Amino acid sequence: MNLSQRVAGLSNPLKAVVCFTALAAIGLFWSYAEAAAQGPVNIIQNGGFEERVADGSGLPVGWGPASNYGGEFGWYDEAWPEAVRTGQFAQLMEIDDVYTDTEAVMAIYQTLNLAANAEYDLTIHAIMRSDYRFEERNQGVYEMQWGVDPLGEGRLANVETWLTLPLTEQYRLGSNGTFPDDVPLFYEVATGTIRTGPTNARVSLFIKGVKNEQDAPEVNFNIDDVSLVGPIYNRATTSVLPTSGESLLPVTGEVTGSALSPGAVILGSLVLLATGAVATSGLLGPRRDDQAS
Repeated sequence: MNLSQRVAGLSNPLKAVVCFTALAAIGLFWSYAEAAAQGPVNIIQNGGFEERVADGSGLPVGWGPASNYGGEFGWYDEAWPEAVRTGQFAQLMEIDDVYTDTEAVMAIYQTLNLAANAEYDLTIHAIMRSDYRFEERNQGVYEMQWGVDPLGEGRLANVETWLTLPLTEQYRLGSNGTFPDDVPLFYEVATGTIRTGPTNARVSLFIKGVKNEQDAPEVNFNIDDVSLVGPIYNRATTSVLPTSGESLLPVTGEVTGSALSPGAVILGSLVLLATGAVATSGLLGPRRDDQAS
């Protein structure tokens, strides 16, 4: 006797129970499938910087450049294994000469669609390295920061709040330096949180490097493995896009951590204004000639 025959032989009350159970199971399945499909995902495009623009601009696919035109800036395809965390490439940003009395600022940014009333977890892996001698480093001459343009215009001037990543300032040449400045480079990882307001938002996420002194030596900023994890933007729920920063604010807090590099443990302090936990870790590879000399 097959299943349909067995069901046909049941009394009406039992048939109702079977049908209800089947419908409930189907409903639960679709609810689970829909929840799984709409669960948190990494909405960053090319966060590992492996896809490179082929025009020689030194930019990654999906990201744009920005600066305040206050210095000599360079964006590069970072392929030196010691300055790459995973894969073949990282993003390198370089500030050399400064043309003004104020800070020189350069950045990369990506414009994103965020869902309403949602929380997104940001992760940035970075290295900050300069030509200063050991005793001259970590004096606040250089900084890395992240921020959000709530209008999604890709404009540095629209960012009202910048969150600083006080990274350990390392020697620019890493293991190619002269003893005792021949320590391999290591990545530090920091996390932050972005929380949206009652409407969907189209925003631009910036990661920037800053050089605060005109006569300071060259500085390099390496970025790799960036992610922003949260719900997928649903166009059907869009009402009015935000017209000010009031509906989208980074969340602040204070945490500390240390850095780890393969082959040797290198402690580096890291403080990030963020909500939630933060950890620091470093991953190295073999060395190639520095391409941003």
